[in-house]
Amino acid sequence: MQSDRFDPATRRSARVEQIAALHREHAGQLEQRVARRAHADHQTIEDACSFAWLQLLTHPKVDLDFPRGGVTRWLAQTATREVWRLAAARARESSFDHAAIEHEQRVRGQLAPGADKLAAQRDQLDLVAEVPQRPRRFLLRLALGYDYREIAALS
Repeated sequence: MQSDRFDPATRRSARVEQIAALHREHAGQLEQRVARRAHADHQTIEDACSFAWLQLLTHPKVDLDFPRGGVTRWLAQTATREVWRLAAARARESSFDHAAIEHEQRVRGQLAPGADKLAAQRDQLDLVAEVPQRPRRFLLRLALGYDYREIAALS
């Protein structure tokens, strides 16, 4: 008969309890630590910290017994990276919205670019048209602010 110590369900339950204890003890400190590293609004920091705790729950290879605060360092690093990712995504969304508004105003005749600017834009578009389709899609996504992981996922 197998000991409870080797039972996967028992180990999983013990891990969840250990993570819950870590959360009770370090959740507030984690948010403060991430706020010092990545300057963002409170909601973004809270979302990023929640993401880090979820990653800890779903990645059993992260050693909870790592010495000298290794788990809290891992959580802070994961949450900080998530803040940066969320901030970049929000910046892309807002810049895209600005471009869409500008396009709408141009279509309605409320915003007319100068002839020189329009000619320069056409020249740039002609240059871009010479680039093969796949690299052109890559460059467009890069110009829109996507990071390499997001571009790879879309390709």
